[in-house]
Amino acid sequence: MKLAFITATPQNVRLGSGTFVGTAYLIDHLRSLGHQVDVHAPSRSSGAMGYTAHRFAWNLSLNPRDFDSYNVVVGLDMDGYTIADRLQNPFVAYIHGIIADEAQFERGWVRLSLELMAKAERLSVHRANQVITVSTYSCQRLSELYQYSQPIARVPPPFDLQGWDRALAAAAAEELPDHRPTVLCVGVQYPRKNVLTLVRAAAILRNHVPTVEVRIASQGPEWPHLCRLAKQLKLQQTVTFLGYLAYPDLVREYINCQVFCLPSLQEGFGLVFAEAMATAKPIVASRSSSTPELIEDGLQGLLATPLDAEDLAEKLATILLSPDRGVAMGKAGRSRVGEFEVSAIANQFIQVLESL
Repeated sequence: MKLAFITATPQNVRLGSGTFVGTAYLIDHLRSLGHQVDVHAPSRSSGAMGYTAHRFAWNLSLNPRDFDSYNVVVGLDMDGYTIADRLQNPFVAYIHGIIADEAQFERGWVRLSLELMAKAERLSVHRANQVITVSTYSCQRLSELYQYSQPIARVPPPFDLQGWDRALAAAAAEELPDHRPTVLCVGVQYPRKNVLTLVRAAAILRNHVPTVEVRIASQGPEWPHLCRLAKQLKLQQTVTFLGYLAYPDLVREYINCQVFCLPSLQEGFGLVFAEAMATAKPIVASRSSSTPELIEDGLQGLLATPLDAEDLAEKLATILLSPDRGVAMGKAGRSRVGEFEVSAIANQFIQVLESL
């Protein structure tokens, strides 16, 4: 098949986050299967404040005639909404994180920009020949928030397990330092990621595990608030802010931690959970959104009450103080993540396209 992917998601891990990573895995594998895949993306990036305006302007510049030669055109999230109903060929809206759902957890400029983009995403959904999203939760929220009553295909984001294993092997070959009992958190720090509750939980957790270290990777709008809270709670020796990490450094962080924690309130899928599972790490997360679809409470990890720092600290302590249980959960997670291997997900994706 000859496929076009339309996306204004930044084409790098730092800014594109899980949406970019999952899509990149999918596109690479589709190409390896012999499909021609062209990515139509803005030729230049923009700063955070200019991203929304740039995204709308770029979408308005799209010309439907440029896509006549493709069998199927795939628009990621809102992208492609301006031409979805003017194409000669089928248009698929591939929705990763329902923008209207994300907006409800944000504030200020971020919320306003998400609300504007959600209006475009709603148009894209209603103009599409087929809608695909990544979880049962996302299917439900898409139907509710965009008043969409047509069938929705569920195709989870793919995970390159073989590539991750190669990175793990390379990191394992190095001499890694011994660490204190460590909790790792990875996620762009928007309010919906709820890292604030993890920082509060760290103050409680150190009463149970005095030498614990909570290491927080990536950055985002909540970064200044998190740093201030950690200082107020006198967590300078407990919480370490890592900022953005290069890929090999991120892999090492996964290897060195004893438990992974992202108490997010809203996730379409949560690719970082797949990364933790692939590293055979137990997970502590919030019992919210799509997370229980991926993490079965008591099997691959433990699920805490959303926004409850006491409960989150208790769940983290349970795993840190019961290492054998943590190892068993990590093994269960490693077994589960194989379901999302890129070859299987790419086949699911193609089957949906071939049914059009």
